[in-house]
Amino acid sequence: MRSRAGYSGGVEIPSDLPGAITAAVLADWRGASAVAVGIVLLFAAGEVLRRVFSIETEYTRKLSHLGAGFIVAAFPWLLDHTLTVAVLAAAFFVLLLGGKLTGMLESVHGVERQTSGAYYYPLAVLGIFWLSRGDPLLYCPPVVVLAISDTGAALVGKRVGRRRYRVMDGARSVEGSLTFFGLTFTIVLAALALAGRPGWPEMLLVTLVVAIMATTTEAISVRGTDNLFIPYACFLILERSLRMGLAELSGWFEGMIVSLALMVLTWGRSGLTEAGGLTVFLVGTLAWALGGWSWALPLAALYGIFIAAVPAEDVRQTDMTEIFPATMGSMIVVLAFGHFQDDTLFVPYLATLATGGAIAMQNMAQSRDWPRLPLSFSGALAPMLPVLLIDPTLPLKSIGAAAAGGVFAFALLSRTRLVGRRLLASLLAGALAWAAT
Repeated sequence: MRSRAGYSGGVEIPSDLPGAITAAVLADWRGASAVAVGIVLLFAAGEVLRRVFSIETEYTRKLSHLGAGFIVAAFPWLLDHTLTVAVLAAAFFVLLLGGKLTGMLESVHGVERQTSGAYYYPLAVLGIFWLSRGDPLLYCPPVVVLAISDTGAALVGKRVGRRRYRVMDGARSVEGSLTFFGLTFTIVLAALALAGRPGWPEMLLVTLVVAIMATTTEAISVRGTDNLFIPYACFLILERSLRMGLAELSGWFEGMIVSLALMVLTWGRSGLTEAGGLTVFLVGTLAWALGGWSWALPLAALYGIFIAAVPAEDVRQTDMTEIFPATMGSMIVVLAFGHFQDDTLFVPYLATLATGGAIAMQNMAQSRDWPRLPLSFSGALAPMLPVLLIDPTLPLKSIGAAAAGGVFAFALLSRTRLVGRRLLASLLAGALAWAAT
């Protein structure tokens, strides 16, 4: 397993939280007031354009998105305390929720598609400011990319997008994705050049990795989750690359090359859709870049048995709706490992993969009227086999018991309407494996 320096971001929570919040807001009152006035005026302008000039909501929504991005990008120079940002984010959220309930913010909420992106936005801003400790080079590019690249991609896709691909219940266009890539590349390269970090050619390589991973993330983010995932993806790559240099960059490029090769070689056999292929590329790259080959190999084994289990004459389209739920819990553990470099997370990671594999194969068997128990068992065992060949001391019983607990939890959750059942089940399995080791 790859061993790297631990994550250094974050802040400590004060013992006297109410007093600390009051002190922070009072210290930042000028900047906080400027932000509050700017946001209110921005929303007011959007409502005027929507109600008086009958501008389409998609455009007024993007105007608010773009304007808010420039306002919050100034936080490192206006605000000194994360707690002040937390107060502003909470107020922003309440304003958005109140506007939705009262119908007074139609310029933001008046769209037909299902999206919660407006509510994720303040959370994303707070999260990135906290993780970056207000460092302009780590904070500003992610929020500016979210403001400009996301807006530009949406507008280009709406006006000139011709080559479209489905992403769950939504759609993307190749033209929009290329626009997002180009804008992101320009923004990040400009920010790194202005800061003079890192040197050349690392600067170009970091920019390329950020642009590729952010574009892939945007392409498969649905229902407003891009407001969370895009800035986090940009921050993660910037923070690790600037801290670790070329050694870190090589992991990202290796992961992208291996994942792309796997996706291309199995495209026809797996029946991957565009969204499914992008999901394979994203999760494979993350596993390799953050954990190394020892973390990527179990994921590849699970993918391999999924392909092998489907007869050549019965290949069906494999979308991200099958791949993403089976691996989302595992990706959370991978990201935790990427931040904290705790090797004890490897066993919980295998438990989440085993749970996701068992559930995915069980669902496949049910849809095709195949024997459920053998396929479920093979899905759980697949991620562990390559690791057992390298490390025979792997606690197989603990992982198997944790995976069984996760599958049982999924069976219980399936009787409810709860969203994210597979995620909860796999994370439960990971927690059980963690407790047993």
